[in-house]
Amino acid sequence: MYIANAKMNPTAAPAGLSVPGVPATAAEMAIVGFIVIVGLYFGQVVFVPLALAVILSFVLAPAVRLLKRGGLPNTPAVVLVVMLAFALIFGVGALITQQVGSLAQDLPRYQITLKEKVTALREATSGGGGALKQASDALKDLQEQLEAPTKAAQPPASITVTPLPGVLRNGGSVGGTKGQPIPVEVHTPAPTPLDQLQSIIGIILHPLATTGATLLFVLFLLMQREDVRDRAIRLLGSHDLEKSTTAMDDAGTRLSRYFLAMTGINAAFGIVIGVGLWMIGVPSPVLWGVLAMLMRFVPFIGAFIAAAFPLLLAAAVDPGWGMFLWTLALYLTAEPIMGSLIEPIIQGQRTGLSPLAVILSAAFWTLLWGPIGLLLAIPLTVVLVVLGRHVERLEFLNVILGDTPPLSPPERFYQRMLAGDPAEAVEQAEKFIKERPLVDYYDEVVIEALRLAQNDADRGTLEPSRLDDIRDTSDVVIDALADQDFVPKTPKKRPLLDLELGDSDDKDAKAAVTTDDEVEEEDEREISEPIQITLSDAWKQPNAVLCVASRTALDETVALALARLLEKYGIGTKVIDAQRLRHGTLAPEDREGVQLICVSALDVRERSAHARFLVRRLKRSAPDTPVLGGFWQMDTESTADAAIIDSVAVDETATTLREAIRYCLDTARADSERSAAEQVETMRVET
Repeated sequence: MYIANAKMNPTAAPAGLSVPGVPATAAEMAIVGFIVIVGLYFGQVVFVPLALAVILSFVLAPAVRLLKRGGLPNTPAVVLVVMLAFALIFGVGALITQQVGSLAQDLPRYQITLKEKVTALREATSGGGGALKQASDALKDLQEQLEAPTKAAQPPASITVTPLPGVLRNGGSVGGTKGQPIPVEVHTPAPTPLDQLQSIIGIILHPLATTGATLLFVLFLLMQREDVRDRAIRLLGSHDLEKSTTAMDDAGTRLSRYFLAMTGINAAFGIVIGVGLWMIGVPSPVLWGVLAMLMRFVPFIGAFIAAAFPLLLAAAVDPGWGMFLWTLALYLTAEPIMGSLIEPIIQGQRTGLSPLAVILSAAFWTLLWGPIGLLLAIPLTVVLVVLGRHVERLEFLNVILGDTPPLSPPERFYQRMLAGDPAEAVEQAEKFIKERPLVDYYDEVVIEALRLAQNDADRGTLEPSRLDDIRDTSDVVIDALADQDFVPKTPKKRPLLDLELGDSDDKDAKAAVTTDDEVEEEDEREISEPIQITLSDAWKQPNAVLCVASRTALDETVALALARLLEKYGIGTKVIDAQRLRHGTLAPEDREGVQLICVSALDVRERSAHARFLVRRLKRSAPDTPVLGGFWQMDTESTADAAIIDSVAVDETATTLREAIRYCLDTARADSERSAAEQVETMRVET
């Protein structure tokens, strides 16, 4: 799903909301952002429970909707689901507390085993000459020598009281005790029962307050879901309430499915880890299973952080190294299988975030809210990205944090052509044609990019001389793709759950494309079928199909793409640039053996007069040859475009390379079959 420039493609702008009153300048937006960050930091007592409640409400919303469909009213459904969820959370918490207590009692025994292993490792490293041990001893001696004067110069850890001369102490003269230090010791008073009670209350009160606030927020968000949605729409403002409401509902549904699937996947990972550690014999497997589930919300390094504690414990419990190695193998096996196999099957590999945004969001929320911020970093950032895709004035969040490329594929191709760098364009094309046919890449990317270049040239923002450079670079890309298969060998498989977190309009468009692909599956196979048919010798000649550029160098590039595609079917082609044609007249060598002429024109709307003139001249040069008008990306459903197309006297019109290929193949097949029939008839008559 790509976001095109709104000026170039207004229909691709995200559907939904506009925010009146949002600061227009970068300075004002920076000030507002600073105020928001400061508020989040100092108001974490309120915002942390609210963030937890938002995530939990997305996870629990499907269960509430399911009970409501079953006939249960909203309030009882919400209370039942929330109570069951928090009962499960408290049950797991109690089990974890019990395992932590049991682990704490056995830690001294584990510590002895761990010390023995460290000693053994130290002795092992000191063997073979003991070079490491000698270096360590030398460094210790040097450190002691450097610290010795400092220690000698330090005053004693006491306060020296020196009475003034003649001042009596304890009713007598100072005498020989002059300057004698009086040791002073500072002792902290023993805590009173009230102090102990306050410290215990302080430790317990904070998590209880967070849990209570989270519970209240979850109940409120689920009970008042529609009201909260409507207030958000009213606060953000909207030009189209129906479209905005649909977009927000769609975003909420997709977020619920995403967070529910992510929670289920991470819970399954925690169960696998817990069961595996229990079978290995690592103490407190439930504790480490829950830790693995929670830490897997942390991107990239979460699973490794969760593995550190069980690995250390396995090394401390087992006198040997078997338990440690089995635990290491468990994590090294479970995480790749879950991340590379299970997740793509269930929900695909996309979180909606770019890799840089994942790292920055983890650092930002950790700095802001500590460990709880690290756990909530990805869910909160996903919410912000979805908000940016549905709120028009917050689209910058999607651009900064989302994994959607800032440039559409045609814009990226055009940019690479301007830079004279075809290598990246070829790489982009190879990724595209792994899942889609090569002809679609030419139709959807290359032709659209060339249209952008032609539009810039027409507006005067692109020098005409640059068109030749773009033509030459594009030709390099087309020649590099000449050996690629027409259809992908391994089409992309869709996940079980469609959790792409885009806006509703893009989703509808993607669904339409998928449906069109299914409808055109037979069409695609039929296009590929003529590779196996027998063509007549006339269609194998080098200039059987003349691909004629209408006017500009970019028209020639599309003609070259059509020629390379037709060559895959064994049809001979020849590309004629606009400079070679003199007033539309073909040279004698070009007319010899020609079976079909295809006129390639990127922009007939602005150059319809030239197209009519060119077609008339071509028909005079080859009166018996059919002419195909390749009027690329024209809208045949548009009355204006249809009128322009009808004004050009071509025998057939194609608006895409796919249509042009189909017409050429059908014509070649019909001529070949007719020639074969004529040969059979001739042989019969002669016989």
